[in-house]
Formats: sequence, structure tokens, C-alpha cells
Amino acid sequence: MRKICVSLALLALIVVLSHSSAQQPDPAAMFKTFRAVQRVVGDNPGFLAVNPGVQKELKLDEDQIKTVREKVPAGLGFGGFGFGKGKDLTDEQKEKAAKMMERFQSLMETPEDKLEDKIREVFKDEIEGPNKEVEKILKPEQMTRLKQISRQQGGPAAYLKPDNVKDLELKDEQKTKIKEIATELDKDLAELRGGGGGMGGFRISPETREKMTTLTKEASEKAAAVLTDAQKSKWKELVGEPYTVQFGGFRPKKDN
Repeated sequence: MRKICVSLALLALIVVLSHSSAQQPDPAAMFKTFRAVQRVVGDNPGFLAVNPGVQKELKLDEDQIKTVREKVPAGLGFGGFGFGKGKDLTDEQKEKAAKMMERFQSLMETPEDKLEDKIREVFKDEIEGPNKEVEKILKPEQMTRLKQISRQQGGPAAYLKPDNVKDLELKDEQKTKIKEIATELDKDLAELRGGGGGMGGFRISPETREKMTTLTKEASEKAAAVLTDAQKSKWKELVGEPYTVQFGGFRPKKDN
């Protein structure tokens, strides 16, 4: 079951730079784009490999963990700006952050049906780089399990990932139905967040989080019902045993 979360480092960067910009972006467009970025990177195997809980599930040894920390940046490289530490950004960090924000803003006028493809294009190196590094570090069986965990994070939209579409041999009609389910879920979650019109939309109460979890579960069940029995069997193989990823902060905290 997917645990719904947001990248606090990315959100902090967006808010800080948008308020300091002479031409502030439209909040609705900004948070629509932010949610799309989250969909693209939220199940990225390279980023998940940084999570201590996932590392434990994969049975990484100390050398592997150390190498992952050295080689794999926190989501899209936004985790290195020092937010939440009570420190001002250095000039170098501000310059890097501004360039990242320019790339983010370039996405805001992209039509919604093309937005995720555009994100993969604009942040191609940041998305693919961590995966390539992790493949060098993990053993084949660890990489297989990491990809299984990755697929579990996507909710109903996970079926529409290019590799999953190919593996499941989804028909156009199936893809259309699943896309409708995923789009409706995204709208429902946005309403629960408060429409994404400001910071308040990302301060999620336990009650709201529970509703979001329920909606995601229901949508995932609807999407699964679109599959044939053979596809359901294949998907069970692709996702493996259920695992819940625990997220927190800019880099997940170590397990107790």
C-alpha cells in the first residue's frame, strides 16, 4: 500500500524562491506541477534506495549503504540545500536553487497530458542518474526487490509506467480506463489537500491522511479490476511481497 507523502525539501525550495521572485508563479499551476513531479519521482528506484527502511529490506551491507549515501542524491538533488536547519543558503546554493527553479517553472505551461513526459525530459539526468548508480552498487537480487518495491509506490498510475505497460501487455482500452481512474484519484487527493493553493494544502492531518490512504486503496482496486487474470498474476510477480515505505524529512530518518 502506498504511503502518501510530499518532498519537503522540494516544497521548501519552491516556496522560498517563489516568494523571492519578482514575478511570482500562479499557485495553482505551481502545485499542479509539483504533484506531477512527485508522481514521476515518487517511485524512482534510485531515490528509494536512500531510504534506511528500504536498505534494511534489501539487506544492504555497511559498504553498500555508505556508497549509496555518497553516490545518490536525495530526490532530484533538492535535498542538499539545508532547509530546516536554521541556516541561510550560501551564494552557491542560491545559484543552484535558482537554476533548478527555472527548470521547474518551465514546466508550468505544459499541457497536463504531456506534463509527466516533459518532467522526464527536463530532469532526465537527475532521474536516471541515481538508478544507474544504484544498479552498480546493488546485487541482482537486491535490485529485483528494489524494483518490486518501486512498483508498489505508484498507486493505480503504476500500471501506466512504460516498462509495466510492456510487461503486462496492456491494451489501449485498458490504459484509457486506468488513466481515468488515476486522474480522478489525483483530483480527489488535491481536494483533500486543500486544492494545492498554498502551504496549508500540504499540512495534512491524520484524519485527512487516512482518507487519502482509503481513496488510493479504492482506486488501486478499481485499476486492478481492469486487468485480466493473466495480467493480475503477472503483476503479483512484478510487485512481490507487500512493503510499506516510511518517509520522513528530506532524507528518511534511520529506523529505531
